[in-house]
This record gives sequence, C-alpha cells and structure tokens, in this order.
Amino acid sequence: MDARISKFIRSHWNQIALYGALFAVLFGLLFWRLGSLPGGYSLSEGYIAHVASLLRNIHSLPTLLENPLGVPYVLVQRGLHVIVPDFLLGGRIVSASIGLIVLVMFAMLVRRWHGQRAAVVGTLLFGCSAWFLHIARLGTPDVLLFGVFALAACGYWLKQTGSTWALVACFVLATVLLYMPGMVWFIAVGLIWQWKIVDQAFKKHLIAVTTAGLAFLAALAPLGWALYRHHNLLKPWLGLPESWPAPLTMVKNLAGVPLHLFVHGEYNPAAWLGTAPVLDAFSLVAFAVGAYLYVRNVRLKRTPLFLSVAVVVAGLIAVGGTTINLTVIMPFVYLIIAGGATYLLKQWFKVFPRNPIARGIGQVLIYVLIGLACVYQLTHYFVAWPHAQATHEVFIVPDQKI
Repeated sequence: MDARISKFIRSHWNQIALYGALFAVLFGLLFWRLGSLPGGYSLSEGYIAHVASLLRNIHSLPTLLENPLGVPYVLVQRGLHVIVPDFLLGGRIVSASIGLIVLVMFAMLVRRWHGQRAAVVGTLLFGCSAWFLHIARLGTPDVLLFGVFALAACGYWLKQTGSTWALVACFVLATVLLYMPGMVWFIAVGLIWQWKIVDQAFKKHLIAVTTAGLAFLAALAPLGWALYRHHNLLKPWLGLPESWPAPLTMVKNLAGVPLHLFVHGEYNPAAWLGTAPVLDAFSLVAFAVGAYLYVRNVRLKRTPLFLSVAVVVAGLIAVGGTTINLTVIMPFVYLIIAGGATYLLKQWFKVFPRNPIARGIGQVLIYVLIGLACVYQLTHYFVAWPHAQATHEVFIVPDQKI
C-alpha cells in the first residue's frame, strides 16, 4: 500500500501541489478571523445558537421537534459544542466546514466537465466570491442551500461509478436537505434527472439500498410527524408563501434575479454590502461566454439539470418564497463562469497557436483579470463590508458563550 501511495505521489506531485496550494488559500479565507469579523453576531446567528444550546437539556428535544426545519444543522452545531464551547462560533465553524466541502466537490465536478485549468480557475473565483464567503462564514443553515449543487455532484458520481458509497451519499444528503424549506422540489428534479441510474442502483445493490432506505425513512420520521401534526409547517417546508402574490409582484420578484446578479444587488446588510451587484465585470463577461457555450451545446446531458434547477428557483422566488435565494444557483453560475473563462483562454491560444510571445501575453492578461476579480470580491467582504455602518447595526449579538 505504501509503495502504491508513493508511486501515486511521484506521478501526480504537480497536481497535488497545485490543489494543495489552492485549498490552503481557500481554507484560510474561510476560517481567518471567523469569530471576530465583522465584530459581533447577527440576530439570525444568535437565534440558531440559542436553539442549539437548548439541546443541552434533553427535555427540550420534543419542543424542538415541533418545528424540525433546519434541525440537522442545529444538531451538528450542538455536537461541535464538545470541542467549541461557544455556540455562536461553533455555528460559523459548521458553515465554513460545509463551505469547504462544497468547494472540493465543485473542483472535482468542474475538472470532470471542463478540465483542470477550469477547475482551478473556477474554484478560485467561486471560493473568493463575496456571496460565497458571506454565506459560508455565517452561522446559519443558509449554507445548506449549496446542498443542491452537492446533490447534483453526488448524482453525477453515482451515474459515473454506480458505487454503493455514491448511493449512500445521495441518501444522506437528501435526508439533510429534506429538513430544509423548499428543498423537496430539487430532490424531485434530481430523481427525474437520474431515475434510470437510481433504478439500476436499486437492482444492483439491493441489500445496501434497502438498509439505506430504511435508515432514510427513520431519519425523516420526525419531519413527517411534525408535518402531520402541524399543517401550518407544510407551506414553509415546500418553500411557499402564506399567500400568493399578485401577478405583477411575481414578475418583479422574477426580474430581481438577473437584476441582483448583474446590475443592482438586494439590500441586506447581514449578508451583503449595500446594493452592489453579485458578479464583478470579469465574472459577468465569463458568465456570458459560458452561457453561450451551454446554449450552443444544449444537448449535453447536464444542460437539462441546469435548466430544471433554474426553473424551480425562478418559480419559488417568483411566488415570494422566503427561504430560497441566489445561494442555490451560485455554484452553477460559477461553474458556467469557469467554462467561459477557460474558453476565452483557449480561443487566444487558438488564434496564436505558435507565437509564444502572444500566447504568453494572452495568458498573463487573463490571469491578471482573474486576479483582479478575486481582489475585488475579497475587498468587498474583508474590507468594505465589515466597516459599513449598516453592517454594525445588524451584527449586535455580543461575542460570548451561550
């Protein structure tokens, strides 16, 4: 075994060094000053930490299960209390850890679909993006909205390998996501997308599937019981509003998605700086190029998945669902950006196939633009946002053990 590992390291040392450096940087971005930036904690973080702290008393568990939405996140936060006594900091560590896992899955999937250069560039852009950092460094269950992308990655893993572990991973992830409002629609999309693969896995791994299925049903029993007893939880669980908005309001809600991405962000000082758009100039151009590539290659098997996720997100946002937001689609947006950025570089090499000077200039130019995009996003999150007055007015829960 040691000889095999040594041989693998010798033959892949450059890739190990590249990805090691990449994830060392991203790890630092996720965990640097995690408990002290921007200073204090938001009210939503305080509430989640309070709920987790209630689990110190076993008698509080039945009360918590009256509304079990988001409970898996709270349980992990409570489990971390053994190591991290501060529930507030523990929540942020849970979110940052989930964010790091999502980045690893993102890099692996982009590498399979677009190649190594796209994986490195795309993961760097996504990991440095202010939106990702806002969500992944905030101690709330919103980070689980990235789980839609994680479920797509597990589905691809299952499709490629038919592995029992991939099937179990899909079961576990689906169980967690079903406790999140609005996620049931995306799980339904995933089942439709990979129905043949799931059916084959059921036939091939009958014992493993049966065991995982029983565990799946047992884990969902508290959720099912709560929905049965409290019908008022059904709409929140489905990600639907209490009352349907007017048609004009639905149109405005839907138009807000591209508007917030490209032109004018939504004012939310707890998770954003002012009304800046989500994407910077370079990411916007790369997204346009990547979207063009996917339109041109509309027959790719993953394109229906992207469209289905976009349709579900658009529908839930249009009707005014309070839990589904841009976080669900951001990994897919940056996957498209990764493809677009790499395509720009390939086109430059295609125009200047044999001129080393022109090739070098083009390569340096693209990498400088990528670097500037990362610097802009990091400055947004680590410099501008913590010093904004609106941010300090929201992060008012003191840094203390709950």
